Parts: sequence; C-alpha cells; structure tokens
Amino acid sequence: MSNKVDEFNDLPRWFQRIIPLISVILSVLVFSYVMYLYNQESLEFMQWVRLIIFTIMGVVLISSAIAYVFNAELAWKWLIGGLGLLPILLLLQLFIFLMTIIRMIINSIFQGSLPEPLQIFIENYPSKFDVVILSVLFIVGLLWIIDKLRKK
Repeated sequence: MSNKVDEFNDLPRWFQRIIPLISVILSVLVFSYVMYLYNQESLEFMQWVRLIIFTIMGVVLISSAIAYVFNAELAWKWLIGGLGLLPILLLLQLFIFLMTIIRMIINSIFQGSLPEPLQIFIENYPSKFDVVILSVLFIVGLLWIIDKLRKK
C-alpha cells in the first residue's frame, strides 16, 4: 500500500495535478467505445464481456478523477487499477484469436479440406530441401527434449 503512495509522491508535481484530466480523457474514450460496441447490430458473447470490462474501466477512471479532490494518492491507485484492466482485454483478444483458429481447424476437418491459407502455404512453400531441413530440426528438437527428460 505504501509502495503506491511512494510511487505517487515520486511523480513530478505537474503530473500529479493532471491525473484527474488524464482520468477524465481516458474515461471519455472508454465510454465512447462502450457506446460504439453497444450500438453494434449483433453483440456476441465476447463483445458483451468486452463491453462490461470497458464499462468497469470507465467507472474506475472517472472515480479516480472524482477521488482526486479528496485524496490524490487514492486517485493515482484507481488510475493504475483502471488501466490494469487492459491486460485482461488483451488476454480476451488472445482467447478470441485462439478460438477462431480452433473453430477453423474443426470446420476444415469436418469439411474434409484444409483452410485456404494453409493449402496455399503447403502448395507453395516447402521444397524438398526445406522439408529435409525442417525434418532434421524436428528430430534434433525431439532428441533434445528426450535427453532433458532422461536427465530428470
């Protein structure tokens, strides 16, 4: 707890004074994006989760601006806490990306054909020389893993 207060006190005085302005600007941007998401024609589950996280972030950031009047150190903690939700959004995007890849693979298995980007890659990329190099690298990697597991 005191670490965050020390962090706040180490900030330049001019920056300490503009924390409410930063909080208000960020919360306006967040709420604008929330309204954009809400006005989309079809909200999927992941977009609802994103909407909720952005709404929480906006509330925390605007609360940070209001809390500055009473306690500047608390406002700094809330600003950092609101921005701390960004990694959750990035993790959500990674999850969506992985789910899209998995869905594409499952669809291609049931259709009995490879996805077009993968087909183009297979048709154009690996020459016989590339296949030999990749095979050797795969075997060396496999032997290295077996050696590491054997030593344990």
